[in-house]
Amino acid sequence: MGLTFENNMIENFDVQATFGMMNFLEVVAINERDGENNVTEEVREQRVTVYSSKLNDQVEIVIDPYYDVSGINYDDEIELTGNVTARGWLYTFKGYNDNVQTEQAFKVRAAGIKKVGAVKQTQAPQPKEKQENKQ
Repeated sequence: MGLTFENNMIENFDVQATFGMMNFLEVVAINERDGENNVTEEVREQRVTVYSSKLNDQVEIVIDPYYDVSGINYDDEIELTGNVTARGWLYTFKGYNDNVQTEQAFKVRAAGIKKVGAVKQTQAPQPKEKQENKQ
């Protein structure tokens, strides 16, 4: 198993080995901002906070803005759906006494989340109409 790490994007990594069991904590909608930095009504993304058993810490996962997370409750075991990626970033700034400080992290993205063991509900099959024998 290798990592594809191109343009600061990590793809094709083992999510289970990286995070272990994940438990849902909360989801927060993040809205877009306009040119004057005012919050708009348009949702840019949803940030899901989960607890990772492997990291023994909280992790934020970004999912699609209108992904339906209803039915997932606090502490439910979840898994990520769709293409899962991580993007590395580095932030440098002057801190106390003009010391240069850096922060680095990864932003993890997925299409959505689902409860472990949950299956997608399918529409119930429609009953076939009886065909009359025409003579």
